[in-house]
Amino acid sequence: MSIIHHIEAADLMLATLWPRPFSRVGWLFELKYDGFRCLVRKHGPLVSLISRQGNILNGSFPDIIEAVAAVPGDFAWDAELTVDESTGRSSFERLQTRARTSVPGRVRAAIRAHPARLYVFDVLAVDERDIRRLSLIERKQILRVSFDDTATLVYVSGVVEAGEWVFEQVQAHDFEGMLGKRLDAPYQRGRTKNWLKVKYANYSRPAALGWGRS
Repeated sequence: MSIIHHIEAADLMLATLWPRPFSRVGWLFELKYDGFRCLVRKHGPLVSLISRQGNILNGSFPDIIEAVAAVPGDFAWDAELTVDESTGRSSFERLQTRARTSVPGRVRAAIRAHPARLYVFDVLAVDERDIRRLSLIERKQILRVSFDDTATLVYVSGVVEAGEWVFEQVQAHDFEGMLGKRLDAPYQRGRTKNWLKVKYANYSRPAALGWGRS
């Protein structure tokens, strides 16, 4: 069996909650989107969009499946699935509407009303190569050249060292929070302090700030 099929949602790397914004040499800082954390697997023509809980989301998000299927090669991605407002911030309510829709005719209408987007921020495997042992900066370089940004697939680049500035953008544009990640760290299963998440206490959807969500 392909290495791609051996990677499961339980293998996702999870961030540890951190109490305050910080800047740090050797770290990358990213916006934290309010969506569904997903493992994306592509092997040949087969694409699976898998939630952190292990649920297959293909039926509700065929637009995402089509976009991923068009990317060359086989791979396993770590990503956040969202439905965004025109301002760029995520709408969890609109995402839930999409996720509850599975009847084909209604899905087509939902795609037009609530187009989904996949923010891709890490890669675990490429073709038959497991690259989780590589550093984050190496994995990001591999990911960056693997696909082009579109309205549906977005590469998450992040900002090096300037975490406090990133958190200022979180506050200014009402994002859920930010993530800080060690650039030299490998990808490891489960909770780690190589990834730290800082939540925005005044975020407009307070339910997103509950303990334990990643």
